[in-house]
Order: sequence, then structure tokens, then C-alpha cells
Amino acid sequence: MLDLQLVFKKMQEAIIEAGKEIMRLYENKEYKVDIKKDDSPVTTADFNSNRIIHSKLDIFSDIAFLSEEDIDDKKRLNSEYVFILDPLDGTSDFVNRDGSFSVNLALVYKGDPIISFIGLPALNSYCYAIKDKGCYEVNENKIRRLYCSKKRDDLILVESMMHTSSKEKEVYDKNRSRIKDIIKAGASTKAYYIASQKADVSIRYTSMTKEWDTCACDLIVKEAGGYFVDTNLKSFKYNKEDVYNHDGYCMFNIKENIDLIKY
Repeated sequence: MLDLQLVFKKMQEAIIEAGKEIMRLYENKEYKVDIKKDDSPVTTADFNSNRIIHSKLDIFSDIAFLSEEDIDDKKRLNSEYVFILDPLDGTSDFVNRDGSFSVNLALVYKGDPIISFIGLPALNSYCYAIKDKGCYEVNENKIRRLYCSKKRDDLILVESMMHTSSKEKEVYDKNRSRIKDIIKAGASTKAYYIASQKADVSIRYTSMTKEWDTCACDLIVKEAGGYFVDTNLKSFKYNKEDVYNHDGYCMFNIKENIDLIKY
């Protein structure tokens, strides 16, 4: 039987060590930037983080792996358990040196995340969630439980640092009476913002994100009391053969705020 306490401990160690390595490279500017076939950047930090996390988690032979920086051989489809990893979410933010990048790591069981971590290296912190046990932030060894806000009005909307669409702007414009402010954050830091009441809503109309972009965020937001769905208001399943999120994703502090995109 899988020892989930040990899995949690090793995931925690992996997030911490990967974050330290990312910041070492970031602060010393000791990284190389290459361009993938899809024109997105990849850096030394992506690969080093991926290697460190594998070194901690490959001991679990019964758990498959889906990582942005690995070749997907599809063997994971035959496994009930899978780690889903983005070793550096927000690589463009890393390259642009805006601090808004993260590490996404989740353990999925039969399509649903049951343990999630979002590492926030530039903040020297991380948050984690365990299914049915809540969401927490760890900063300088201090732990606090995170809860989404309960607001229906005066909402703070967090949008992507670099990518927005006309459809998103249309939603914002139609709800100006309820949206107090719009702020920007990169990658899965948006989920942390919502879980920690720094923001209330995020809506992404995009077909370009993949499972490793959303899986850790999904459980973080839900265990903080929020609502995480695609733009058709459908819940996510993970470890699919097709890893693209074709219908974007939305994060709401409370379920009632889905009326922002329902007309």
C-alpha cells in the first residue's frame, strides 16, 4: 500500500530543493535560455528543477510521471497514481525577471489531485493542499491555513502577466460594477493569490495550457474553499491521453461568482 505520508514528505522536500536551485540560478543569472519547437522558452532552471524533483520522487515505482520537461511515453495511462509536474511554471516570467514564477507538483489518483504543492521561490514560500484536509502556506517555517474570500462584489481579478484575450476583456467590461481592481500575476501564482485572498477571480480563455499548468492549482483553490472549472464550468480530470486544456480554466473564490461568465 502506498505510504501517502512519505509521499507528501518527499514532495515537500522536492519543492523546497527545486525552489532553492531555481533562485540560485535566478539571482546569479547562471542560466541558459533555449526555444522549444512551440516557440516557448526553456531554461537551465526548468531542467535542473525537473532533475531534482525526479531524484526525490523516482523512489515511488508505483507512481507514474507526467512532466512538461519529460518525453510522455503514455505508460502513465495504466497507472492509478501519477505525479503531474511543471518544474518551472512561468518560464517567460523567469526570463523576464519579474519574480512571478512557480513550481507545480501534484499527486493524482484516478484522475483527481489528492496532494498538491505550488512552490513560490521568489517569495521564499510554498503552499500545499491535501484532499479534504485544507490548504496551507509555509513561509520561513511558519504555517498558516489559507481560505478564499467570500466576496460577491468589490472583486479583485487576477489576470496573466503576459497573456490576455479579447474574450477575457469582454467579461471584465461586462462586470465592471463588481470588479474593483485588476492585477497581474504569472503562472500558478494566480491560484496562490486567490487561495490567500490577494485576489478573488481569474478567468483564462485559452486552449494552450496543459495539465501541468492547472493540476496543482485545482486542489489548492478547492481546498481553500474556492471553485476551479473550465470556461464551460466543467470540472477537470487529469492523466488523460490528451493533456491540453482545450477550454481554458477559471478560478473563483466562491461558486456563486460563476455568474461573471454566465449570460
